[in-house]
Amino acid sequence: MTRIFIFEVNCLKLIIVFTSLIFLNGIECYLSVPLKTVNEREKSEEVVTQVQEIDRAVIPNDQDVLDASKPLIKANVGGKPGLGFYIELGIGTPPQELSILVDTGSSNFAVAAAAHPFVTSYYEPHNSSTYETTAVDVFVPYTQGEWHGRLGTDMVTIPSSPNSTVRANIVGIYSSEKFFINGSEWQGILGMAYNSIARPDSSVTPYFDSLVGGTTVSDIFSMQLCTPFSIGNNSSIDSSGSMTIGGIDPDLYDGKMFFTRIKRKWYYDVTVTDMGVNGHSLSLDCKEYNFDKSIVDSGTTDLRLPQKVYKKLMSTLANQIEDVYVPDTFWKGTELMCWDIGTVPFNRFPTVYLDLEGPEDDTSFRLTIPPEQYIRWVNGNEPGKDCYKTGFASSTTGTVIGAVVMEGYYVVFDRQNNRVGFAVSKCAENRVHRSKFSPDNDMFDDSNSKECIYDTSDSDSVLVVISYVLAGLCVLSVLPVFILYGYHNLKNMFKKRMSDDHSTDGEPLHQPLDQTTENRDDAITDSQSQQW
Repeated sequence: MTRIFIFEVNCLKLIIVFTSLIFLNGIECYLSVPLKTVNEREKSEEVVTQVQEIDRAVIPNDQDVLDASKPLIKANVGGKPGLGFYIELGIGTPPQELSILVDTGSSNFAVAAAAHPFVTSYYEPHNSSTYETTAVDVFVPYTQGEWHGRLGTDMVTIPSSPNSTVRANIVGIYSSEKFFINGSEWQGILGMAYNSIARPDSSVTPYFDSLVGGTTVSDIFSMQLCTPFSIGNNSSIDSSGSMTIGGIDPDLYDGKMFFTRIKRKWYYDVTVTDMGVNGHSLSLDCKEYNFDKSIVDSGTTDLRLPQKVYKKLMSTLANQIEDVYVPDTFWKGTELMCWDIGTVPFNRFPTVYLDLEGPEDDTSFRLTIPPEQYIRWVNGNEPGKDCYKTGFASSTTGTVIGAVVMEGYYVVFDRQNNRVGFAVSKCAENRVHRSKFSPDNDMFDDSNSKECIYDTSDSDSVLVVISYVLAGLCVLSVLPVFILYGYHNLKNMFKKRMSDDHSTDGEPLHQPLDQTTENRDDAITDSQSQQW
């Protein structure tokens, strides 16, 4: 009995050792959590820019955010309806002027630096006496498209504002796929978000941080985006707008400015507390609106929503259309709707609203998105017709508050006070009656505002639990192999012990087993191996 117990203990040790070897150097059983890319871009075709300086700083009507002695720079922007907004920058010495998309949803400043069939002009570092290379390669993938480039630094100037010249990080794009657009006249992208999402890592200082650190400009900028809503076949009509660097221009908005807090300094990540149609809530858990973030992004045209929110909004809109046939394919974004010029029945479509968390806990304010905003003009190439598509789209990377919303409001990115502000834009009032816009009243109480924040740490905890569960399942899946292996070894060891016991009865200690027995054991082993 004692010897049998010893053999059982040895077998247990063997199983433990074998299990350790399996996990350290054998069977691969693991949980793979895919990395996500976060950029979803839509590019534009043309840019018309002028730059002028504003004489004085502007202070919002609720609290001081600026030093009035610091300068402001106003850059007029342009583009094509629904395709983005651009400014012009001078790069290098002497300056090479390029048209650049203003993008609050990314952080890299990247420009074409090599000939490309779809680019009319590009940055030539060797023609700049102030260019310095870092010899660091950068790769940025988007949902559609990607580019590779080489990181360097050079002097960057906002034309007509010599005090704006600073040395900044620039990625020269030398190869790309589905990034540049055939027939367009833009040559790069200017990321205005925080350095934490810069590529290849957060050590790359974004352009705006360099501008604030290298000049007396305040850490704040604001944007007015303007697009006509009835264009017909006049494709030469441009979007317009304004970008104020270092402050706020009071001539570009009416009424009160409302602010929402930036949750985290990476994107301009805010909190949506509710969403609805014609004043009626979609009645979803407010965390759904912020899964896994909600960002303000001038580089995206549509209001992009998490899939559950998007489906609920589309079904609600479809059920509230009055006296107008709208096919489901329109709401899905796969079909245009066209009307005779000047006869678009905007008044038959409902108004969508978006509530944002206020500057204090348990407060919110409302942004309305009238149909003149979310029914976006596109060139349908139909003579005498205005053609449109929906300005809503689904997203796998959270809520993206794009130009569809921003075109109704003057938007302030107040980085030094960690907030984003919204006030009704004067250019939106020129095409949509002001009564359709909010904020048309003051901040309102909202007891759910704190509960709407999507906490990524909760998600991480869930992933940890899931990983442990899957690891346990992996162990259970290979446990029968260990048991069979241990059983087989224990059986052979027991046979050997019996053989040793027989030798004490007068048989030679090293006498080989009977050939028939040996062949039989080999056959058993082969049979078991095949079953495994």
